[in-house]
Amino acid sequence: MRQNIETAILGMYSAMARAAAAQAANGRADQGRRSAVTSGKHLDPVAGIIRNDLIDLGFHEDEVFHTGRACTLPGWFRPTKDWDLLALDDGELVSAIELKSISSSFGNNANNRAEESIGSVVDAIEAYNERLYGNCSIPPVMGYAMIVCDCDESRSTSARPAHSPHFDIDEAFKGVSYLDRFHILCDRLRRKSLYNVVWLVFARPDEGIAYEPDPSMTYEVFMTTIESGLRMHRAQR
Repeated sequence: MRQNIETAILGMYSAMARAAAAQAANGRADQGRRSAVTSGKHLDPVAGIIRNDLIDLGFHEDEVFHTGRACTLPGWFRPTKDWDLLALDDGELVSAIELKSISSSFGNNANNRAEESIGSVVDAIEAYNERLYGNCSIPPVMGYAMIVCDCDESRSTSARPAHSPHFDIDEAFKGVSYLDRFHILCDRLRRKSLYNVVWLVFARPDEGIAYEPDPSMTYEVFMTTIESGLRMHRAQR
């Protein structure tokens, strides 16, 4: 992982702490660390690096979006969905990227992250199939990035182990940590081609470390896959 990417990832934890402190000072502190996330800005530096790298790979700077309503796409099961980055080429959607992180309350939020990731991309796939993204014959590269805090809480197993009263759960989820659960989620999102490419990062902010636990889900693979999508779009014209 490049140094500037690791710095941006680790810096988001400082940004989250500042956001939480600012909300607390204004008497608007959310429950737990939610205040740090609801500010909505902690992943902006990471998104900015991705945008710059996409431009370096050949996208025009006027067709890579990472802020505001320019990142909104139509949905099929809902009117619209806001993505974190959109990369177009000559008006064709080449890639849509979702950036997510989780730093606390793993017991409450792990399933929510899974449901969000699956729902968003299923909606996008159907929107493409229904020609809501135009008439391009090449589907966009759907990208998903997940940054998980590697801490005591995420290394632990759930206090209430997963249980299904009628049928047994998948063996892969038995007795695993929250870190393992996110690894399984991201790997299966990729293997089932819901997302064409997934970038998974585990971060230890107290130690100043961010690392990629799976060589199939690195930033380099992430960007190379999107670059391939751009080449395909240009080749078919």
